[in-house]
Amino acid sequence: MGKNIAELPFLKNLGLMLTYRCPVACPHCIVEAGPARTEEFALDQALSLIAKAEKYRNHHIRGLAFTGGEPFLDRSKLEILANYGREHGFIISVVSNAFWASTKEKAFEILTSLPAVGAISFSTDRHHLKSIPFGHIKNAVWAAQELDLPFNVALCTDNEEDSEFTDLLAEVANFVPKDGIRVAFVFPLGRGRAMRGLRHKISPKPSKAACSMASSPVVFPDGSVIACIGPVLTLPKNHPLYLGNIFQEDLAVILDRAEENPVLHAIRAIGPWSLLEWGKDFDFSFNNTDNFIENCACDVCFKIFSHLPNLDKLKDLAIKPEFQERVAYARAYYLNETCMVKSLKMNRESSFMAFL
Repeated sequence: MGKNIAELPFLKNLGLMLTYRCPVACPHCIVEAGPARTEEFALDQALSLIAKAEKYRNHHIRGLAFTGGEPFLDRSKLEILANYGREHGFIISVVSNAFWASTKEKAFEILTSLPAVGAISFSTDRHHLKSIPFGHIKNAVWAAQELDLPFNVALCTDNEEDSEFTDLLAEVANFVPKDGIRVAFVFPLGRGRAMRGLRHKISPKPSKAACSMASSPVVFPDGSVIACIGPVLTLPKNHPLYLGNIFQEDLAVILDRAEENPVLHAIRAIGPWSLLEWGKDFDFSFNNTDNFIENCACDVCFKIFSHLPNLDKLKDLAIKPEFQERVAYARAYYLNETCMVKSLKMNRESSFMAFL
């Protein structure tokens, strides 16, 4: 049985969205990837970014995740970048829809030709299946297992009780271990704006899940660095999870600033619901937060950040010392990350010395 892909701590993994090109244009695609898209990282830009990532805090970043679009469309570029990344000490992972795995032999041949790839995630759901047969996923998983390559299979649905989804989930579970299956929600965002009849289960209470996705920033072809690849990437670049742009600032400056971002770390340590609860302690109430998709932390983030007045409130909340302290200690307790606590103590000592 193939091994699973392990979650990495904050800033230990950096995502690179290599391209918006994809052989298919799924109706639910949040980034609106497709055959007609041309935006992509130039090879020299991607190589430069990898070199900068290696130097960051003496090789603090350990993993590079190549995503898209479909990274396997330009396999020669993928091979160059994967080899370069591994040569510089990175663990390389790739996200793919397995369009290339038409047979077991073909899947094995292609994965064998990319020995620098250390982990892979395969995407499928009822939308992908209209263009890419389920057999491709089975072939790709078989090849990964044969090569002892860590893998997972990612599924999307608007309702986890939908019979079409549960049937597909059961079929995947026949050859993928339970902890190797990832499930995400379809959102009416990106190309999904045109979708009708989505059947999300709605709750008046926000999901109380913490967010592990926000531990791995993603760099997009236009240089944008966003703390996750969820629904907030469709928003204007004025929310707390938009971290900066590598073509305007050095990568190290952007990542150092993210390390001290209290809103981001409240989401990681406790969950986006904590902004709603903790905000009340500081007389902040957020709009656009009456109903939520059940069991979906991403929806909580999007509901908060998509309402413009909330962003000003979040800026005011983020500079409150009491809020910063609460986040710092939550991060230390739940995530065993003590850098914000140490920073707070240093600031207090500096303030005390200045007073003396």
